[in-house]
Order: sequence, then structure tokens, then C-alpha cells
Amino acid sequence: MAILSLSGSVGSGTPKTGIPHNDPADVMAVRDRLIELGFDWADDVRTGKEKDFIRIIKLFQCIVQGRSKLDGGDGRIDVGGLTWKWLCAQNAPRWRNIDGESGIGWKVTSDLPFGDKKNSFTTSWMIDRINAAALLYSARAFIGTSDAPPFWIRDTSPAKGGKAMGHASHQTGLDVDMRLPLLPPKTESWDLLKGEAYNKFFHREAALLQVEAIKASMDTKFIF
Repeated sequence: MAILSLSGSVGSGTPKTGIPHNDPADVMAVRDRLIELGFDWADDVRTGKEKDFIRIIKLFQCIVQGRSKLDGGDGRIDVGGLTWKWLCAQNAPRWRNIDGESGIGWKVTSDLPFGDKKNSFTTSWMIDRINAAALLYSARAFIGTSDAPPFWIRDTSPAKGGKAMGHASHQTGLDVDMRLPLLPPKTESWDLLKGEAYNKFFHREAALLQVEAIKASMDTKFIF
């Protein structure tokens, strides 16, 4: 368990009777923990009242609540509360940029939008699940089909969470888009094929194995 010793509450709201609120030392401790977890735009926090700081806390709260939209959380951390417990946890969700990354059985595609419209940020929880599903898929594909391409990982979430271009969700690093697998020799031509050409090279066997691995390993709510 990580150590996050606080004398009182941090973030939005007002003090409770006899309990400090936004004590400078507490604010710095929370800020440093969030930066450690990858929410590094918290580095300008000083008072605990900053809108961006409250938003980061809400983003973290939505993640641990399993919400795909940044539409929950109260932006407040109380000692002994759920947010504090997750900030203390060794397996607390970390915020990661996976642009250009790959692993056994998966690879991020090269056709993500550029700049501040790039949805390439996600949580360590999502990366762990992608790794688990892709490993299972790779093992089954080795036995069950030939020329099986990796998971082609595409959109995740924006750099600071929140509204993602082209998506109703994808706001908290708990959603992921994947390109459908294609047959050789068009395995890596996902950004070139359209319509009938895409259908012609759709790798149905690989797609079924991928969906089965996702269902078994990713604790999914929805697969579209």
C-alpha cells in the first residue's frame, strides 16, 4: 500500500468541523501522488482549489468507478474514503500514453490523429487487460488459424481525459477502439481499404478469436 498520509480533506467543498481542508502539505502530497500515477498536469497545483486539480480528482474517481465518461465524482478526497483508498493502493490506475507501443499479440496503429486530437492515452488497467487478452489470443491463434494479425489498437482517450473527438465515451481511459484483422497481403492496410475491399480481406477467423479472448480477459461491458 502506498503511503498517502493526510491531516484532512483535499479538493472541492469546505472543511468539516474540526478537520482541515486543503492544508498545503496535504495538497502537495495528493499532487505528488497524482503526478506519480501519470496525471502530470497536476504539477501547477498549489492551493487545492484549482479547476484543473478538481477535474483530475474527478477523472480519477470516474476511473475507479468504472465510468466511461467524465461525468461523476465530487472532486474531493476524504481520509478513509474510496478515492483516498485507491490513491493509496499499489494497483491504483496509472495514466499512460500508448502511442507507438506494442506487446505480445498487439500493436498500436499508425493512423491516430495528430496533436491535441490524438486519443492515445489510457489507464494501466486497460493496458493490463489488453496484454492479457492479446496473449490469450496469440496462444489460441497459433493453434487455430494461420497468418493471424495482432490486435490493432487504435483510439483510447485524450491526453487529459474528457471529451474525445469522434466518440460519445472514451473519456476516462477505459474504452478502446480496434481495427478489424485483415488477411494477407493486406494485414497492415487498414487505413487504405474501404467498402468491398475491406470486406474481401476481412479475417473472420482471427476476429472471432479476438472477440473470444476479449470476452475472457477484459471484463467488458460492451463489445461493438
